[in-house]
Amino acid sequence: MNPSGRPLPPELAELLSDPGFTPGAAHLDALFTALGEVDREPARRLERVAARGGARAGLAAAERALLAHGVARARLLAVVGRVAQDEPSARLTAVLLGALDDAHESVRRAAIVALGKLGPKGLEARLLPLWASAGPAEKRALIEALGKVGGEQSRALLAGIGEDDSALLKSAERARLIIARNADRDETATIALDAPLATPHTLWLRCRRGLAEILCDEARSLGAVELADDGGIRFSYAGDFKTLLTLRTALDFGIEIPILEDAQSGLEARVVRALGSEPALAALRAWTHGRPRFRLSFMGRGHQRASVWTIANQVAQTHPFLRNDPRGSTWEVSVAADARKLWLLPRDYDDPRFAYREQDVRAASHPTIAAALARVAGARPDDVVWDPFVGSGLELAERGLLAPFAELHGSDVEPDAIRAARHNLERAGLGNASLVTADARTHVVPGVTLILTNPPMGRRVARDGSLSELLQGFLENAARQIRSGGRLVWLSPQPAKTRQLANEFGLSVERVSNVDMGGFPAELQKISAHS
Repeated sequence: MNPSGRPLPPELAELLSDPGFTPGAAHLDALFTALGEVDREPARRLERVAARGGARAGLAAAERALLAHGVARARLLAVVGRVAQDEPSARLTAVLLGALDDAHESVRRAAIVALGKLGPKGLEARLLPLWASAGPAEKRALIEALGKVGGEQSRALLAGIGEDDSALLKSAERARLIIARNADRDETATIALDAPLATPHTLWLRCRRGLAEILCDEARSLGAVELADDGGIRFSYAGDFKTLLTLRTALDFGIEIPILEDAQSGLEARVVRALGSEPALAALRAWTHGRPRFRLSFMGRGHQRASVWTIANQVAQTHPFLRNDPRGSTWEVSVAADARKLWLLPRDYDDPRFAYREQDVRAASHPTIAAALARVAGARPDDVVWDPFVGSGLELAERGLLAPFAELHGSDVEPDAIRAARHNLERAGLGNASLVTADARTHVVPGVTLILTNPPMGRRVARDGSLSELLQGFLENAARQIRSGGRLVWLSPQPAKTRQLANEFGLSVERVSNVDMGGFPAELQKISAHS
């Protein structure tokens, strides 16, 4: 049975118009019949849809494939392979292995592609003999599969593909990189926390938009710090990585390496030179135990897969000390949007800063935002602190860890939030905090001097239109009880309205910054009670 270019039957087309359609047993016969009759593109769609049927669909496709021939059999095997990836099955794998001996090239190729993703034991030995008689399309499938499951024999075979076979050369180079990557994946590599850089490097620290000045102030103890035009802060540093992990408002810590201008070279070549420069290699050696493994990304440019493979191949040839490995990386190499610099960003390390955060609730704060709020509020040893929307307790934890205080209080209308906050605060060594289920508009904390909170933003909670009423009721309650000289530090989702209300209630408002809350802004406000 060969495809005739027929359109999808109307009844199937109607079912497939629903993006959530999952086939049942009653649909499989029609799906499999159409699979052998339609053109390539609708067939690919049918393969994906049929595979949603799970183990039942996989076994049915396998049985039908044993009786089918040519392209129809190849497409049924593609369904078998898709199902086997999600639900491993010895029966499905056996059917695919049997298809490696099929007389039809498209059937063998479908089996090779599927098996390469499954990686059953002994697959390399089954695939290598197919190379001698394979055509170009089958060789491309073999190269991809051998890259996933092959060892030294496969690498030697692929090394024999030369410039005279340009159609396969890039695929072969990529496969050899993957084989080498897989071969040394057992080598352990970790970020070295205690080792200094030895020589000064420019560091770029990223934070949430709107918090750069707060991070800048926090980092002044490490040297002369400046705000970066591309967000975050920048400074010269020669110390260890562990010291940087005292900065609680930073999201990322990057070692900045310039990408030198060169009109004669493309971006890939310039990135390779920057990554292989002495400053880059010295930094990677200093802050890595073992061989540095990196993944490559391009800010604002998408995945750039072709460029990633080109760079990875050139780095492997010129600097074999480095290994490109997106799955087991200790570093991310991020190329800036302006292509004038790259950042070496440590990854996969134990970050001690927020280890207390074991439980979470919906719409809870990011810990770096909580840390920023605490720093803006300042710390007084007699502080009676209240978080009226305590969530998972991060604001209270960050204020408690920042400096001495008198009392910590948290309230929330959700009992789950109180449970999460209690657990996290105990983990932070702040188990003496008072936590109650209560309404922020009516709850009273005697002697409160600091209200520190990240309230509902109206995106994920308070969607019923009651947010304005909630914020007004809370501010009125806060103004009634906060002590003279006290302060309220929070993120306002309705800044103009809350500024107006605070003034009406006799409070003074200082606008600190607009903060990126993950796709929408909120205004960081510091509100003071008159002395």
